[in-house]
Amino acid sequence: MISSKARFSRRRLERLIGELTSLAKDLAPDAEIVGVQIPGYEELDAWIKIVVPDEKEELVTETLSQRSLEIFMEEGYDIGLGITERSHHEAVQEKMKLAV
Repeated sequence: MISSKARFSRRRLERLIGELTSLAKDLAPDAEIVGVQIPGYEELDAWIKIVVPDEKEELVTETLSQRSLEIFMEEGYDIGLGITERSHHEAVQEKMKLAV
């Protein structure tokens, strides 16, 4: 059952974000948490941006997406995830440097 937004707790949300980021690090020790935004985009309670080694992207995405869905279903917190392969992230960063 989804909890009411009236029961929203920033402290609880921060703990859940910590759980998700720790899980990412457990799955891919070289994962880099590049951003956390509270509130998240549009209707999201939070948004987490994570860069992972290319070979771990699928595993991290599937595992964190499943846990994020469980959190939403059990507690009502809608936490969005942006998980990017390191090679893609670095390519985008390089293009941004060239554009400046």
